[in-house]
Amino acid sequence: MDVKLKCHVAPMKAGPRGLWGVTENISRNGILMLCMADRAGEHPRVGETVTVEIELPENPVFGRKCIHCQATVVRIANDEEQPFRMAFNISQMKFTEYATRVSSYEEVGAGQGPRPI
Repeated sequence: MDVKLKCHVAPMKAGPRGLWGVTENISRNGILMLCMADRAGEHPRVGETVTVEIELPENPVFGRKCIHCQATVVRIANDEEQPFRMAFNISQMKFTEYATRVSSYEEVGAGQGPRPI
């Protein structure tokens, strides 16, 4: 499966800031994302908890799904290149129906541990 999947990032309990990109690497504990948004714009800071939504390819049996994660920003590329990279540590994960906006999802249930892929 292609690891370069579209993903969207939004701060917890707030509307999306328009940060989006493609995954470069995904593991049980983290995500490396190549961000396509303008670096000068508003984006999460290191240590901030965010919601990350990763679009999955459409499947004729299961339909359109996404991986919905609660994650913490652990690294932001410190150079001036466009696009830039962000790394996230996943604290909670679930599979859910695909929607066009992160804010249309409920928060990942509190108290639930990380879920393996």
